[in-house]
Order: sequence, then C-alpha cells, then structure tokens
Amino acid sequence: MKTTRQHHYKISAMKNLLVYSLMLGLFVLTGCEQTLDEELQTGYSEEQVFSSEEGLESALNGLYVSYSGGAYHGSAYHGLLAPISGKFYSNQGASEDATSLNCTPINTWLTRLWPSMYETINIANLIISNIEGAPEDAFTNGDSVLGQAYFIRAAVYFDMVRLFGGVPIRTESVNKETLYLPRNTKQEVYDLIIADFNRAKELLGEPGEVTPGRPAKYAANMFLAKVYMTLAGEDRGNPSLWQNAYDEAIVVLDKYSLTPTFAELFDPGNENTSESIFEIQYGQNGAIRNSDVVRFYTPQQSLFAPPEQTTFGRVKPNKEVFDSHINQYPGDPRIDATFIYNSYDRLRGGRIQPQDLYPVQLRGNFGYAFLRKYLDPTYNGTTTSRNMLKLRYADLLLMLAEIENELNGPANAYQYVNQVLARARNTADGTADQPADFAGLSQDEFRTRILKERQYELLGEGHEWYDTRRRGYEYFLEEVVEEHNTHPTFDDRTDYVYPVSVKNMLLPIPSDELAANRELSPADQNPGY
Repeated sequence: MKTTRQHHYKISAMKNLLVYSLMLGLFVLTGCEQTLDEELQTGYSEEQVFSSEEGLESALNGLYVSYSGGAYHGSAYHGLLAPISGKFYSNQGASEDATSLNCTPINTWLTRLWPSMYETINIANLIISNIEGAPEDAFTNGDSVLGQAYFIRAAVYFDMVRLFGGVPIRTESVNKETLYLPRNTKQEVYDLIIADFNRAKELLGEPGEVTPGRPAKYAANMFLAKVYMTLAGEDRGNPSLWQNAYDEAIVVLDKYSLTPTFAELFDPGNENTSESIFEIQYGQNGAIRNSDVVRFYTPQQSLFAPPEQTTFGRVKPNKEVFDSHINQYPGDPRIDATFIYNSYDRLRGGRIQPQDLYPVQLRGNFGYAFLRKYLDPTYNGTTTSRNMLKLRYADLLLMLAEIENELNGPANAYQYVNQVLARARNTADGTADQPADFAGLSQDEFRTRILKERQYELLGEGHEWYDTRRRGYEYFLEEVVEEHNTHPTFDDRTDYVYPVSVKNMLLPIPSDELAANRELSPADQNPGY
C-alpha cells in the first residue's frame, strides 16, 4: 500500500477564478491515494467560487480545461487509444505495449488517463453539488452550467465504461468517508450515464442559445444514441436497445448540417462549423500546455510543421487502414484530406529533400502514411488552436444508417449514409466519381460496410477503439487482428503481430489504482492482465 502523500500547491498570483477552478480539479482526489490535507494558497474559497454567476462560469471553464487537458484528450487519449485500437502504429517506445496490443497496467498513458478522468468527474461533482445545493433562483446561468456538468460527467463515465468495464462511481466530491470506493458493475455505470445525459437534455439549450463551442441539448441525445448502440452490440437479443438508439438519434436529424466538402472540416482555423455537435475547444493563450496532438501526428522535419517547432509524427495509420480505404474508393477525395502519403518534403540539414512514404516506401518507420487531420501552422510547441471533434453530423448520419439497418434492413438506411458519401464526392474543384452510393446490399453486407464507412469518414477522431470493440470479440478478431497480421505489406521489423486474446476487449485498471484503493484487490483487475 502506498504511503499517504501531502501536496502543497502554492500559487503566488491568480489572475482570475478560472485558474482556481482548475486547481479544484487538481487538489481533489481522483482515485489514487492522496491526503485530503491540501493547503491551497489562493485568495478564494470554494464558497466564494460558487457564490456568483461569474464564479460558476469559471468553475465550468476549469471543467473543460481538465477534460481537454494533456492527461486526457490533449495527449493521453491519443497516445494510448489510437495505437491500442489496432488501427494505428506508434513508434514511441513508451507506447510499445499499447501498439502491440499488450497493454500493461503501468503503461505511461494509462496511468495518466485514469486519474485525469476522475479529476474531471470530481470537478463536475463539485459544480453539481454546489448548484443543486443553492436556492433555486440563486443563478440565472445555473441550469446551463449544471447541464454541462452532467453532460461532461456522463461523457467521461461513458469513455471509462467502454474502456475498463465497471469502475468506481463517484457522484460527490471526495472526502475522508468516500476516499476509497469499490468497483461498481458495468450496468450501474451505464445507469448513471443514461440518467446524467437525460438530465443534461433537460437543462441544456438549443444550438443558437448556447455559448459557441459548448454543447447544446442535441449533443446529449447523440451521446445517448451511442450508449444504446453500444449496449445493443453487447445484448444482440434485445432489439429495444436499437429502438432506443433510433429514438435519440432521430431527434438530432436536420438540427445540424454537413459542410460542403469533407476537406474543409480539417482546414486549420476552420473550427466549430455547421457540422460540429460537440467540439473540444483549444486556444493559444500561452499559459497552459493544452495539447500534444499536433506533435503526435505531424510528420517530423516537414514543411507541415510550424517553423522552429519540433513535431514527432509518432502516431500513424496502419497500412491496412490506408489500403482498405484506397481499395474501396480509389478516387475518394477524402483520401487526400485524411492522409499524407507517397512522399512529403522533409527538411534535412537546412535543405528540402523528398521523403518517400507508404505506399511508395513499404518498410521501416516511413513505411506508413501520416494522418492529415491535425495540422496546425500556428502550433507554438505548447498550445494549439486545432480543436478535436468529439461529435459531428456525419457521425450522426452514419449512426442512423447503422441503427435503421439493424431495425428494418437497408432499404431506409441508404438515405443516411448516402448523404455522407455525396458530401465526400464534393470538392472545391468539382464532383468526384467516388465514393459510390450504397445500393443493393443485404442486411449483413450493410452491417459490415457501414463500420468500414465509419473508419473512412472518422479516422483519427477518437472512435476507433469503441467501433472495433462494440460488435464483439469475433468482429474484433476478423476486422482488426487478422486483417493486420495477414496484410501483404506487414513489416516484421516494425509491425507487431497482434495477439489473439480476449483481454483486448478492455484495458487494464492501472496498477497505481489497485495498489492505492483499499476497496480494490488484484481480483478486480480485468481478465488477462
């Protein structure tokens, strides 16, 4: 058992309450054993923070800072989940276990992600308890802030239950009595997620009523549809779950719109478009290191990187991922908008030289394409203005196509997916011939194709882990493990042979958590770890 530690956060100056609200997230316990005897040297008490509308907004800003921060979506989420999804390769040594689908309970990204998720949950809990404990007319912005707190708490638990299964549920800020909590069942976690998203729907406003970049009520509907789709994949004998998914998803239809072209979604600086349903916001304030995502995906020593900034290009789509797309749709404009491939200009010794990439280069660390979606010429090495799309309208249309196919077959499902494909054919220079509309498919054929279509449309946007697991272990073996291990350009010098192991349906609970939480034991670890 770890010994209790004391952390003394001394802040010499504080410009506004936003910094304090972030500190709320830092000092509250997040699942690892720490002391509650923190000494926050600030000018504000919790009571002061939650005594005004400005204080609520600042606490809410702190919630988003935690949710978007480096230990969550700003770094660890990509560093861990992209390679261990089975759809990406990472040449980072610290990610070797994840890249080979042999993740250990001490993985560097895992041990950052778990506590950061609970940090975010704890800030949400503080907001919820303080608003619900206040008089009904205390704040004019109370419903909006409360709805967002419920929304983010549900979103974090939804990430956690899909990654880890059942986890300890915290619905109040940590105190000495709740320092250690046992693992709840997966169903109990899902019950909380559904309740929280339903509460968020009641409290959040319409898209035109909310602060730009913040979720409106339909984001909660869309997340709920994802929840029911995930549950339906696990309980295939329960068609009511697909109906629940449809009932939530259909509400969002036509509330947003596709951008005219796919490529413009990922033009640097083109954030919060008509397609954005929930987008994690970043900005270059120079104060907080908010994201390493640009560094992860941008080719090193390339003209794609901002001048004087180092990028690593560590995380790259697997070869079979690129080949699957280009073989399905050879003329798809999304290929050029999604990948950097064939070659790129590389700065070496002050000179520009071409560097071959996949599929021209087949072996070694350059025997892969790069992902193009996170380029940012204004990246300064610390902060980025490149947002992360968490939910967008094309995703919603693909969900509706999948749901409708499960309920009634493909006849009425084509209309949804073909909207996405029609947009994909649009370019600034005219209309391409590919990708062709779906037509003439059986229900089983549609089921397989729609999941591939999600890969082609949404690659690198954080869906890969979930989409490769929610259809069950047999699907994961066939579409991830076998496709990777038997791919014709498999390079035994860099590529890893993926294991045939059911343990890869979940991540391990971090060793730190098992060691520190007195209510957990080694028997609580997920199977295979």
